[in-house]
Amino acid sequence: MDEKRGVINMKKILTLLVVMAMCIMPMAFAAPTGGTVDELAQETGAAAVVQTVDIEGGNVTGVNVSTTSITGRWAGFWGNITGGIELSDSSANKFYEWTVSNMDGAVVYVSNGTVSDFGSLAAATVSDLPSYITGAATDNFSNTFTATEIFNSSSVTNIASTPYAQSWQSGSQGTLKTYALKDTDGDLVWAGKAQNDVTGFNGETLDYQILVPADSTVVTYSFYLELP
Repeated sequence: MDEKRGVINMKKILTLLVVMAMCIMPMAFAAPTGGTVDELAQETGAAAVVQTVDIEGGNVTGVNVSTTSITGRWAGFWGNITGGIELSDSSANKFYEWTVSNMDGAVVYVSNGTVSDFGSLAAATVSDLPSYITGAATDNFSNTFTATEIFNSSSVTNIASTPYAQSWQSGSQGTLKTYALKDTDGDLVWAGKAQNDVTGFNGETLDYQILVPADSTVVTYSFYLELP
């Protein structure tokens, strides 16, 4: 009788452990995962054309000069997002799949390192940044990431005072935001919150735009995608 009770109690304990595991595991399911990238052509703006003015001795000529120069401190990523959630085995055989059709709430993360724990992300500060965007230049960090707010996503929550920048859409500053974050290893993480099928900086339909620091050397960024 005691042996039978022991078996029943063991079953109850195992059942409780399974239920607890089911309650805990979904927290990990929403975490960002590595993103498969399809790289398109890289483009840059053209430098202003040099113009000339003729003048002869004895004359004074008023000349107003204007230009728009191309930044050497920032670069941008943009594009569309596709993805889904699946149940599969180690050989990628799908048992079930859920399609994500609306990317509102998705987040694209790019980092100069490998992010092992998104739950440890914190807001980046000036001391975390590369020196070429922290000086007194017009296009420095503080003149670009001009506001802060609490950063939230489906798996990363309540990161207070996170700096963000709003990139341009259709010729003026839009609603697509880039957030400046860092992980516990000191790697910078730039997060772009997605909006489903909006008009981008170039007039094309896209889901995200991310502003990232990049100088004259080649900077390698790793991509992660968090689905809504």
